[in-house]
Amino acid sequence: MSDKPGYRRPQAGTQPDYLHPAYQSTNLRSPSQPLVFLPHSLSEITGPTIGAERVNEKDNDLTAQHEGEPQGERIIIHGRVLDENGLPVPGILVEIWQANAAGRYNHKRDLHDAPLDPNFTGTGRTVTDADGWYQFQTIKPGAYPWGNHHNAWRPAHIHFSLFGPSVLTRLVTQMYFPGDPLLEYDPIYNCVPDTRAKERLIASFDLEKTIPFYALGYRWDIGLTWLNREDLTVAATLGERVAISGQVVDGNGDVVNDAMLEVWQANAAGKYDHPEDEQDKALDPNFEGFGRVPVDAEGRFRFTTIKPGAVPGLKGTTQAPHLVVLVFARGLVKHLLTRIYFDGEALNGDDPLLACVPAERRRTLIAKQDAAGVYQWNVILQGTDEETVFFDY
Repeated sequence: MSDKPGYRRPQAGTQPDYLHPAYQSTNLRSPSQPLVFLPHSLSEITGPTIGAERVNEKDNDLTAQHEGEPQGERIIIHGRVLDENGLPVPGILVEIWQANAAGRYNHKRDLHDAPLDPNFTGTGRTVTDADGWYQFQTIKPGAYPWGNHHNAWRPAHIHFSLFGPSVLTRLVTQMYFPGDPLLEYDPIYNCVPDTRAKERLIASFDLEKTIPFYALGYRWDIGLTWLNREDLTVAATLGERVAISGQVVDGNGDVVNDAMLEVWQANAAGKYDHPEDEQDKALDPNFEGFGRVPVDAEGRFRFTTIKPGAVPGLKGTTQAPHLVVLVFARGLVKHLLTRIYFDGEALNGDDPLLACVPAERRRTLIAKQDAAGVYQWNVILQGTDEETVFFDY
């Protein structure tokens, strides 16, 4: 990760392909159309600056968030967040999400018959210090069955989410434990082509971090009470309020009921709440421009925000009002990047990003108002005609 415009593309083999047939959920959720290359403008090199203001004292100790002690083996996980030059990245929000010691998530859609632990929620967060270090105390998660193939079990793992300095440095990944016999059978772990990159997903045992008679230590360098925010506004926010609604659908036309969207946008004046945006426009102290929106059981989402102003593009161009959208879901081994534009905007015809998209596919990026004035925009993960345009950055 870097704080400078223009980011290095990942080294070949270090990132999974969207389609990995052994992980069956990718078969209907991976894009079938080519990704459209996205030049980096202010929309991409800025992002939500989410840091210490989101973190409470006990957020990084998942064993101390309830009245009693959780069941299971206590562990300490620590490490550093480093950029592409090996330099520490301070002030980065790190979130984790995991199953309990019996291999069950504290979530209504986890139907595994393993017991829930009333003293373990499984979510935590922290912010990296000045040298890029983070630390969590938690319980080692258990393995669990998941139905992907015959006798399929997920190895013990912890989900990590990191907010970098821009939307392009957004990262969601998984950490595994050394010596786990289930790793060789796990298609999610094995979807990373490069062997060395795959091995970097495994934490190392750390005796120095181990606390005698209390907890084992692990180190994992990276190179949830959820932040759901379906209304990006408050009463004092400036600008025209708009509601955006839609549904996430897979390649069979079936709803995707486990997706989550993250949105990032400029304020009504066309300025991003980010230090990289140096244009002479006023910040709105009551608008951050970031939202996180989960879908419901029918794959539907709805959020309220401010219609953004136009923002600068590359080489003196102007971008039409738009929202940057990241799509996360089971079956997406890495998130998808897309945009929402607004129907009827005069600047749409000259927008440099829309000009990169084949004319017949631009409609998938345009939200249209219904009779009630709500903008409708669906995410079609796969399909030859209506598949949403996703971008390669």
